[in-house]
Amino acid sequence: MSKSGSRSGEKKQSGRSVSALNFFLLLQLILMFILSMGITEIISTSAERSADDYMITIADERSRIIRNYIESAENTLSAYSHAGEIHEALEKPDDKAAAEAAQKYTEEFSDDIVNLEGIYVSTWETKVLAHTNRATAGVTTRTGDYLKELQQALKASGSSVYNTGIITSPATQRQVVSMYKAVYNGGDDPAGFVGLGVYTDGLIRQLDSISERDLKGAFYTMLDLNDMKYIFHEDKEKISTEAATYELSRICEVLKSGGRDSSGKFTYTMNGQKYISVYSYMSDLNWMFMIDETEASVYKLSGSMRGYMIVFSIFCFILIVLFNVINKKREDTAKNLDTVVEKHEKTRESLNNAVYNDFLTELRNRISFSSDFEAGKVNPAVDEAYYFALFNIKDFSSVNIAYGEEAGDMILITTAKLIHSFFPEADVYRTGSDEFLVAKKLKKGLAGQSAFLNSINIALLSLSKPFEVGDEKITVPFEVAVASKSKNVNISVLPTLKNIMRSTTKGAVSVTDLDLEIQEDSD
Repeated sequence: MSKSGSRSGEKKQSGRSVSALNFFLLLQLILMFILSMGITEIISTSAERSADDYMITIADERSRIIRNYIESAENTLSAYSHAGEIHEALEKPDDKAAAEAAQKYTEEFSDDIVNLEGIYVSTWETKVLAHTNRATAGVTTRTGDYLKELQQALKASGSSVYNTGIITSPATQRQVVSMYKAVYNGGDDPAGFVGLGVYTDGLIRQLDSISERDLKGAFYTMLDLNDMKYIFHEDKEKISTEAATYELSRICEVLKSGGRDSSGKFTYTMNGQKYISVYSYMSDLNWMFMIDETEASVYKLSGSMRGYMIVFSIFCFILIVLFNVINKKREDTAKNLDTVVEKHEKTRESLNNAVYNDFLTELRNRISFSSDFEAGKVNPAVDEAYYFALFNIKDFSSVNIAYGEEAGDMILITTAKLIHSFFPEADVYRTGSDEFLVAKKLKKGLAGQSAFLNSINIALLSLSKPFEVGDEKITVPFEVAVASKSKNVNISVLPTLKNIMRSTTKGAVSVTDLDLEIQEDSD
């Protein structure tokens, strides 16, 4: 009896143990499922948000392309209006010699304008004095109310460009960017005006040529909020027709009342499919650029993540059941080891960042440059050379004094980002408080020099524009020294560049071949 009772007790205890284990495994399974679903939902939501942000970023980039195209045309017209031949023709509208000189200048000037429909100068009464189409000279283009409307708009614009937007040219039946600018010859009233028409073909080619890997099925449209008509549309027949959807009209009213640049998204259904439309509003032009894509394509990563996470959860659960007991001790040991390794890596990374990186601009610093270009460490190939450019902000201390150190720091950060963007494959260092050094390995000869100088000139052009710091627009002067070296490349390049900068007079940037200078010194 006692043995039987003992065995019965052992079985009950064993049964309770098995039940407890099963309950624990079941509880673990339920918790794993809930956790996996929670993680999946978080990741999916994050993926959807990232997809929205990605599309909005693309729309904003396209808006910048459109703005740059318009600004380029405005700058072209402004440059044309300042020519002496143009002012001379307006001062002497009946002088044939002055008109012929303006015509010759117009034809020469127009040779460099891409996608040009026409550029011209006319009197205040719209009598054309010179035109890219010589046959148009002498023609009066506007009379009556049309003339008064144009004159009022030009006077309201003052010395600025009056941009009439993108219209369909009555002469060519093609879309053009149309703009005018009043010309003053010293008085308060305009002596005349200049006009420019640039085809939008170049702009459309730029927008179409930038393909996005994840938005191959997307299409873009652009809407003029002044009359709610399409400027660009995938369906060519809808160009210059009014957008009729309620949702779009509601958003446009909100954007116009806000009066500032804005980006966002909305959804709509077309032909039974749900679409995501992101927009970028250009308040100065009163245009809205939109990119549309099916919801399934935009959020396909989110759906994939849900499937992947379910499979991953099942796989993790199987691994937990199989190796839970076996790897318990190893897991504890591994965790401790990982913690030690992670702390060590973080400590080493922090030390490296502190020693070799500039904390403000996130560029490598002078110590990093000395380490990278230690004597004997850099050996270019026979047909290669290192090209160096030292950018320096002249009298940078005056910026800190005038605008404060915070503004100075923002200028340094922006300068670093701009230089790095124009030299993406080069090594960029901050070697002084207001110095930035670019080092790039290129082929020897004219090709390498030209490529490097082109990047420098583009960078200088961008750096010459005012920096926007809060409400301030701050312009700072830059100077640059450029050199190349293919033998015995070392840190002595930096002081040499500074000497070049001190001795160089203002003018076109050129490359100093340090190999030749060393050879001449030795001779």
